[in-house]
Amino acid sequence: MFLLREARPRDKRRLLELARMLDSVNMPTRAGEMDAALRRSESSFRGRIRDRARTLYMFCAEELNSRRVAGVAMIIAKHGTPASPHYYLQIDSDERYSHTLRRMFRHPFLRLRYSMDGPTEVGGLIVDPESRRLPEKAGKQLSWVRFLYIAKHRRRFENRIIAEIMPPLTPDHGNLFWDHYGRRMTGLSFQEADRLSIYDKEFIRALFPDAPLYTFLLPEEVRSFLGAVGEQSRGAVRLLEQAGLRFLDQIDPFDAGPYYGALIADLEPVKAIGSYRVVPGTVSTPADRSFLVAREDRGGFRAVMVTTAAPQGRQIVLSGEAIAALGIGEGAIVDVVPLP
Repeated sequence: MFLLREARPRDKRRLLELARMLDSVNMPTRAGEMDAALRRSESSFRGRIRDRARTLYMFCAEELNSRRVAGVAMIIAKHGTPASPHYYLQIDSDERYSHTLRRMFRHPFLRLRYSMDGPTEVGGLIVDPESRRLPEKAGKQLSWVRFLYIAKHRRRFENRIIAEIMPPLTPDHGNLFWDHYGRRMTGLSFQEADRLSIYDKEFIRALFPDAPLYTFLLPEEVRSFLGAVGEQSRGAVRLLEQAGLRFLDQIDPFDAGPYYGALIADLEPVKAIGSYRVVPGTVSTPADRSFLVAREDRGGFRAVMVTTAAPQGRQIVLSGEAIAALGIGEGAIVDVVPLP
């Protein structure tokens, strides 16, 4: 069983190990940045930060027997402000028709857009390779627990949610789209631009052209790369689609990875959340299914996956193991969402 809980300062070393596996700007890979992120996360969970643009929430999946952190995931409450806009390339098309030739063409193009009042973002989902093969599916639990938390604390988040999906990478962790486009606009390598964008995005608005980029001008191998999902991201995309997110016809201006998104109110976990009173017991019927069960009190936020009967009335039956993992007693009130 995994305990899904708030990340804490003692997790720093392990979280750095996991972050360096993914090497994404969402999850800090440097010790000082991780310290700052963990402090922000703790303050965010406690409700001490009112500005959504400064709040983030880091969740860990801890294997209960070994106490080993097997994975991590994040919520960024607001991605896109006047000081740091959310930039993306909108995929659109231009229709042209020649009466003389009696021929019509539809020319896809990309245009730089930005939002200074951006959405909530889910990201930084990383699971240790050894744990990915386990039947408990820590990745699914980490993905879904973020939606459960958002559903429980709607006022802390925006009305829309997005997820940036990692595209295929070249063997040297480079990016074909950036090499053919972004590098020529900025003179920066993919890694240099990715790192700079964490602290300062001014160069994007200053150097990227406002004119549309017609994709037929790009080599075929680059066109096939636009909005493509990397092999390592396919499982995450399936979970997002099960939650209700869809491709937005938007891609990242650096790596051309797709953006998925939805209205938070339309997410399946948000619509399905309920609060129930705990009844100890065991259930083993063909109707059994999996749920995420969460508790939040002075001990912080934590959740576990259980297999039990659907809640009846205002009660849910939990095993002694689940009750012990959550650190609760009979009659405690828990928040519950079904898992796909």
